[in-house]
Amino acid sequence: MPGMDGMEALKAIKAKSPELQIILLTGYATVEKTVEAMQAGASDFLEKPVDIEILAKKIKKATADKNTQVEKQTEERVKDILQRFGG
Repeated sequence: MPGMDGMEALKAIKAKSPELQIILLTGYATVEKTVEAMQAGASDFLEKPVDIEILAKKIKKATADKNTQVEKQTEERVKDILQRFGG
């Protein structure tokens, strides 16, 4: 990517939309980069070339994690509404 590497893109995206599930693909994986990516909010970090079945499983997991996150947020909102309105 001209002007920005994957880690910079990850950080910029997470700064604007922290709820997004991001799977970072790299051609140069190291333990340090993996740790950095996960700390920066990546859902996962895979080295290219990626086995399509593994990538599909990672996407399904990220989707399930996102769904769980949305469900928890919805439950919290409902509880908050019920507490405010005496329910």
